[in-house]
Amino acid sequence: MKPKKNQEVELKIDSLVYGGSGIGQIEGFKIFVEGSAPGDTVSALMTRVKSKYGEAKILKILQPSPLRIQPRCKHFGVCGGCKWQFLDYADQCKVKEQQVKDTIQRIGGLSADLVKPIIPNESPWLYRNKMELSFGVSADGKAMLGFYPPSYHYEVFDVEECFLQSELMVEIVKKVRDFANAHRIPVYNGRTHEGLLRTLTIREGKNTGEVMVILTTSTEVFDHRSAFGALFAGDPRITSVYWNSVYRVPGQPTWVEENLLAGKASLTEILLLENGQKLEFDILPQAFFQTNTKQAEVLYSHVVQMAGLTGKEVVFDLYCGTGTIGLFCAHLAKQVVGIEINESAVESARGNALRNNITNVNFHLGGVEQCLEGLKEKPQVVIVDPPRAGLEGNVVEQCTAFRADKIVYVSCNPSTLARDLKLFAEKGYTTRAIQPVDMFPQTYHIENIALLTRD
Repeated sequence: MKPKKNQEVELKIDSLVYGGSGIGQIEGFKIFVEGSAPGDTVSALMTRVKSKYGEAKILKILQPSPLRIQPRCKHFGVCGGCKWQFLDYADQCKVKEQQVKDTIQRIGGLSADLVKPIIPNESPWLYRNKMELSFGVSADGKAMLGFYPPSYHYEVFDVEECFLQSELMVEIVKKVRDFANAHRIPVYNGRTHEGLLRTLTIREGKNTGEVMVILTTSTEVFDHRSAFGALFAGDPRITSVYWNSVYRVPGQPTWVEENLLAGKASLTEILLLENGQKLEFDILPQAFFQTNTKQAEVLYSHVVQMAGLTGKEVVFDLYCGTGTIGLFCAHLAKQVVGIEINESAVESARGNALRNNITNVNFHLGGVEQCLEGLKEKPQVVIVDPPRAGLEGNVVEQCTAFRADKIVYVSCNPSTLARDLKLFAEKGYTTRAIQPVDMFPQTYHIENIALLTRD
């Protein structure tokens, strides 16, 4: 019998689904329970009941799963960033690999045998090179700096430790929080749209040691910008300090004004090719760059391997960001054509090509659909690395219309990947292999590389 909303139920968790929730069943009715582990027996309260499934929150763990371990971080359970800390890392990888297999079977109609063993992260802690934290206000009126708990939009908690980012990042957070309180700088209120301090972003070059600190505020006057610019003076680890103002006008795109207060304009990071060659990347404050530097080297190396380049191919790199994948391919390709809609990212990509003396690349600014219509080149290999929503509009049709020999699809969302692989199959492209790469340990996120060839 299907349970009702607000009813207390007891169930055993069978597995974890993509998105992080555990799933159990009552008489065949599926119930998703966040924060549960495979093997848990829980008492849970039904919070949502649909025709084919329900959602519930844990009231009590009646019998913990043998897979459960002690989470490392004191903020676990409050912070929603590392939801899988209660699982040993090896078990996390097993779950992710199985989720990819299940998803491509269920949505894509493909064989699970296409999925290769997941590539784990050699360092499952302290791997993030970028963190964005939000400001809040405590009950006694002091500035707080941390993350939003799940389902909260205005109240943050103070971060005192975080094992996804380096110890230096935590040290910077404390210093900026103390600065805000010492100068009594008002925190931005999302309800009233008053106040100044919005977010703090920290970017770190894992292979260079450079660190960029970005304070983002509203458009109110920031009287302490000089003092903030000098906050890290004398610390050679901090190579860039920015103050950014966010402009929001109803009905218009958000605009960010960047102000370099100290140091150099960009952060430099190095990625290593398989042949030992180094690629240097200048990263501007708003430019996208994979948040796990070490595992990005692994990911991009496998992209190049799947592409099977011989030096004769024209390669299209769609949704190219700062040009990392395209530049990884350039030494084995005849020509690389990148397309990206983010202006800051394209600026970085072009600068990165010049910095590395790579001349056989060309980056176009604009939406993928629009830019593809105007290109004269014909690719032999198409690489796509779209946002979580996957390939939207007519991009699948446009890609297949080129009749490229290979398509390499890099995806951060197994569901949209499976959907798009099915669409490619309808257009004459067969999926040959899917390689999961764990870029984000302690979370449910998983990256995949799919190789498709033209029938």
